[in-house]
Amino acid sequence: MVRTSADSWSGRWPWLIGLMLCCLLGAAQAQPYYGQPYPMQPYPGRGYYAPHYYGQPPGYGQAPNPQGQAPSTGAPAQPATPQYRPLSPSNAQGVPPTYPPSAPSQPSYGAPGYPSGWPSSYAPPSGRSSGPAAPSLSWSLVESAPYLQQPVVLTLELVSQSSPSTLDLELPSTNDVLMKTLEGPTTDSRQIDGRREVVNSFVATLVSLRTGELELPPIRALGRWANGQRFEAETERPVRLQVRPSMSSVQPWLPLESLSLKSTLDREGMLEPGQPVTLTLDISAAGATAVQLPSLESQLRGEGFRVYREQTLTDTQLSSDKRRLLARRTEYYTLVPQTGGRITLPEMSIAWWNVERGVREVTRLPLKTLNVRGGGPFGLSAGAFSASVWLKVWLPVGALMLLVAGYWVGVLYRGRPLQAGADLLKLGWRGLVVGLGLIVVLLRRYLGGWTLGSLREAVRSAWYRSMSPSSRFLHCVRRANRAETAAEWCRLFEAESRVCLSAHGDLTQSSLMRQIRLYRPGADPAVLKRLMDQMDAARFAHRPLDFGRWKRELMGQVGRRAALLHGRRAVGRVRWAALPELNPR
Repeated sequence: MVRTSADSWSGRWPWLIGLMLCCLLGAAQAQPYYGQPYPMQPYPGRGYYAPHYYGQPPGYGQAPNPQGQAPSTGAPAQPATPQYRPLSPSNAQGVPPTYPPSAPSQPSYGAPGYPSGWPSSYAPPSGRSSGPAAPSLSWSLVESAPYLQQPVVLTLELVSQSSPSTLDLELPSTNDVLMKTLEGPTTDSRQIDGRREVVNSFVATLVSLRTGELELPPIRALGRWANGQRFEAETERPVRLQVRPSMSSVQPWLPLESLSLKSTLDREGMLEPGQPVTLTLDISAAGATAVQLPSLESQLRGEGFRVYREQTLTDTQLSSDKRRLLARRTEYYTLVPQTGGRITLPEMSIAWWNVERGVREVTRLPLKTLNVRGGGPFGLSAGAFSASVWLKVWLPVGALMLLVAGYWVGVLYRGRPLQAGADLLKLGWRGLVVGLGLIVVLLRRYLGGWTLGSLREAVRSAWYRSMSPSSRFLHCVRRANRAETAAEWCRLFEAESRVCLSAHGDLTQSSLMRQIRLYRPGADPAVLKRLMDQMDAARFAHRPLDFGRWKRELMGQVGRRAALLHGRRAVGRVRWAALPELNPR
């Protein structure tokens, strides 16, 4: 039996149709998934499309079905203008791309197949906040039990995780302690347990103003981070001081750790009278500020030179370990020698309290000498022959020489007092003659053209300088009392007062009464006024005046006996306090 071709094809159509349907179904299931945008987009206006599906469970990249129905296998509907994100090589195996976390104000968006929020492999580190952690402010004291007015170094440290852009220290105001910032802020970093910390340090000084236990108010640090956020830190522990009192043996009070003095001259060798020379005094101390160091100007006084103050430089610094204060005070003076010879500058010293040893110490400045051309005998200055120097130096030397001479006289003339007296007179006369001859020779050699009158005036001036001001005033009055008239008395008193009292200007009634009241405060003002009026009337109006009686009354007011009487009356007088009336009207 022979089959036709039409019969053969009619038998194969069902198989072909079935094979084509199977191919279509298989192609639909094996087609790669190009993704579709999520229904809730984290970035407005731009859709996110998942990468190609390689080995992921069914339904990856599709929106979940809220009714629990099976997802459709058909091709998803794409938007009108789809925007596909370019694929990076890191996402070739279907790993979701990494995006920065959304702001706290935006809702959390999850990807299909992942829980909402951050995936477990992309969770933010635990324990870290959105901003820097709060900083801490700590302090440390070098000395917690200082003396009164002793500066103490206070170190403040602000510890934070990041460096602030601005930082200021706010010191509290109190009546017990003076606080001042010396240094800061200085920035440093350190590692503690694997963490990096930024340390900003301040150094301040505390000067206590009263004794006892003191507690200071909290100290604050104010600043701003790099993002503009402000912050504030405060010391948690209060600063406490136990202040010890000052010692009465040191006046003025000066607590220090160490002190040194040094002086230099800008010129060495022989100087001319009137030639200026600069003296530099350097005071260096540890444990104080420069404003606490005293000046040496009051001690730089002497005869034969004048002192002119130029300038003073002060400086306060911290030591290298930032635990001590180093102060320095430099004073500049100009010295002008007035006389020739050897001029010795006075000794200068500073008393201070050693806070480390707890004892009183005195630091002295070595003596310095100025050699000025032209002077007295043996290279001494003219001031060496003044009465004050004679009393301080030559009088003890003379007393010692007399004691030695008396001893040898007693040894040689034992039992012969009359012979000893006669020989001593002869020896004294010969010594006086020899001494006067030597004095004349020395005066002719060193004093040049000085006359006997000038020598007498020099000796007279030296004698006046050795007297007290009250004695010089009484001497002027006695010299003026040699006059016979009121006009001559005024002339003599004016001349003597210029020599003895260094008075200036013309002698008037007011200036004379002022001098009398200055040196004789116990004189009666009414009696003095009457005597001055009588003298002026005799001088200018030519009125008769019993001048002898006038001088006796004046001496009764300014003499030594009057001063003693006035002093005794002032001491012995008792003034009773007046009581109010019992029954006032």
